[in-house]
Amino acid sequence: MIPLADLCLVGPRQTGNAPAFTRETVIMPLYSPELIQTMRAALDEVMTKIPVDQATPAIKAHMAELILKAAAEGQTSYDGLLATASDSIQSILSMMS
Repeated sequence: MIPLADLCLVGPRQTGNAPAFTRETVIMPLYSPELIQTMRAALDEVMTKIPVDQATPAIKAHMAELILKAAAEGQTSYDGLLATASDSIQSILSMMS
C-alpha cells in the first residue's frame, strides 16, 4: 500500500538532492479569465478545421494541450494560438491514425 503523502505533488517530502516542493511552488501557470476565453475560442475554431469524422475527444485534447503550451510560453493572442494549433493539425491527425 502506498501512503497518500507519497502520491502528492506538493509536500515536505524530499529525496536526494532535489529541492522539496512547498505550498508556494507553482505547479501550473495561472491564466486570466480573458486568456482562458481566448484559448477556448482558438480551440473551438481549430476544431472546425478538422474533418468531422476525425474530430475525436483525443484530437481535441491534443489541440488543447498545444494551445496551453503556447500560452505557457507567452503566446497570448487569439491569432497566435490559432496558428500554433492549426499548424499542427496534420501531424496530430497522422499521429492519431
